[in-house]
Amino acid sequence: MGLQEAFESLLRMGKSGRELGDPPVSIVLLLREGSFPRLEQLRELAGRAFGAIFSGDIAARHSIYQRGVIFTLANVGSHNLSFLFRTTPYGDHSKEADDFEKALHRADQRQLWAEHRAFIAIDYVKGDVDIDSQYVVLARLCSELYNANCMGLYLPRENALILGDENARAQLSKIIAHRDVDVT
Repeated sequence: MGLQEAFESLLRMGKSGRELGDPPVSIVLLLREGSFPRLEQLRELAGRAFGAIFSGDIAARHSIYQRGVIFTLANVGSHNLSFLFRTTPYGDHSKEADDFEKALHRADQRQLWAEHRAFIAIDYVKGDVDIDSQYVVLARLCSELYNANCMGLYLPRENALILGDENARAQLSKIIAHRDVDVT
């Protein structure tokens, strides 16, 4: 995966499908505070998620590495992912985020959306698989990343908000069980 693809993935955040085509397949972990895993921790979590050893070598089939200050990228076999770590609410100050919040019918969803203070967005950037398989790859990694700092999940492409520890973990498990995806 090149830096151009990663940059384009980051630029999609907060843009509507009408502006840039369909949103990327992405899972966003909504966080209580801006506490993020270090690079080595990400490699360990990915190793557990995919049963492989992750290095920092850009050319390796299983690697998580940084390019510059902004880009954290992953090779998961033939799948490429990008990470975005932010200490602001997801879509902060965007019209789409405001519209999304207003459209939430449940008080607990509005509360989660209003109270999260940071997020980790993981985008599926490149790979030759269908959308369901892309979500499986993301869900496997997110199931390892999900911890006590997480308040819920947001799937921008689906415009879906999943809250609560048990519910979010159950939904990730459901996505993972949907199919087996080769990450070798």
